[in-house]
Amino acid sequence: MKIKYLPLISSLVLAACATGGNHRLDQSLQQYVGQTADQVRSQLDLSKMGFKTTQEPTQTAELLSYTIFRDMNIPMGTPNISHSISMGAPMPTPSNGGYNIEMKCQIGFALKEEIVQFIRYTGRAC
Repeated sequence: MKIKYLPLISSLVLAACATGGNHRLDQSLQQYVGQTADQVRSQLDLSKMGFKTTQEPTQTAELLSYTIFRDMNIPMGTPNISHSISMGAPMPTPSNGGYNIEMKCQIGFALKEEIVQFIRYTGRAC
């Protein structure tokens, strides 16, 4: 029974650990290190960067925190290769079915006296 879910778990881990977009996000956010929390709040618009977010960031004396969500499509089943085999080259076509999973990432701007010191990420979609 546990082996049945291995492809789902493997796909989920691979999708969550993809670093291409994450590296760009980190590079974009590094410009806020050294700025005040108010400057980050007024300038940062994660939805314009293509992310789904909660409505407002949360802030404590030590942390300004944003939550973003990413939809991950996890395909299930066996690819349908029957049509491509008849053409001469086995090129998989999309399989039927799958799961859409919404994954969450917390972006935390560590603050010291209202100034951003560094950025940390927690969650599966970071």
